[in-house]
Amino acid sequence: MASDFTAKMEEIISNIRTYEKDNIHRAAEILADTVKAGGTLYTFGTGHSFSVALEAVGKRGSLETAKLLDEHIPNLARFERLPGLGPVILKNYDLKPTDTVFVVSNSGRYPLTVEVAAEAKKRGAKVISISAHAVKKELPSLAESGKYLSDVSDVAIDNHGLSSDLLVDIPEYGLKVGSPSTLTGIYIYYLILEKMVDLLVESKVRPPLIKG
Repeated sequence: MASDFTAKMEEIISNIRTYEKDNIHRAAEILADTVKAGGTLYTFGTGHSFSVALEAVGKRGSLETAKLLDEHIPNLARFERLPGLGPVILKNYDLKPTDTVFVVSNSGRYPLTVEVAAEAKKRGAKVISISAHAVKKELPSLAESGKYLSDVSDVAIDNHGLSSDLLVDIPEYGLKVGSPSTLTGIYIYYLILEKMVDLLVESKVRPPLIKG
């Protein structure tokens, strides 16, 4: 079974590298522009996607200016289906056109993440998202707008996962195991960050990274 998970993860990573290359480059360009303009990278995710948002903040090798949105709420998954909360959360932040907001949600269909992304764009910030685009063919959006996270993003990166977020079947018991979205989300983030560093170095700009 472990070999099944490895094989399926390798396939997903291969698909990301093949099909998301242009989106990752565009995301890196946006982030590089944010750095050059003295802007801030804000990250946001609920439930297990919070771990992807957290990975980008306060860690050696991460951007010095990166910040979590609403880090004082320990488990926003409790509220991700609640309409109207996104704009309320962003009232606490003075988003500027020089800022980038990085939003992660495997399904990309819950009101909270859709609203955070839409409100951030409304305020002029750039929005980069990671979600499973296949969900749009499988499950309806629960946002009042009827939109998905990918619909309200400047750059929408597909993590090439499924709505179940599970890879390996256990036919004996009708169960599945092995969630890829946290791994792929962090992988995609580092592909963006790596490319951003390349672009900054090419422009003779020192990447503002936390020293190891």
